[in-house]
Amino acid sequence: MEISCCVQFWAHPGMETDLSTYLDRVVDLEIEHGGNIRYRGVTSGTDDQPLEIHILEFPTADMLNNFMGDDRRTAMAPERERVIARMEIMTTNEVPVQNQTAESELPQANKA
Repeated sequence: MEISCCVQFWAHPGMETDLSTYLDRVVDLEIEHGGNIRYRGVTSGTDDQPLEIHILEFPTADMLNNFMGDDRRTAMAPERERVIARMEIMTTNEVPVQNQTAESELPQANKA
């Protein structure tokens, strides 16, 4: 059964660049373990917003568990604690959007 998650990351003050660099490495491991990064977004990180937001999927719970238990990931714990002030993980279920126009139904731009 596919597992979908939304993960939000807040950086410790002054660690914004280091957090993004750390997350680059994490994303590589997620992909190696069969994860699909559907979206990786960056905010300003101001006004208590997370600096990064990831929407990801793993085909099975076992694949997610293998990623979480990967020795390379666990070895990054000191770096994770240094750069991440707060992290929130939410398991999600996809809901179809009603009345969404299919790309083929969009009007084509006039070509001159």
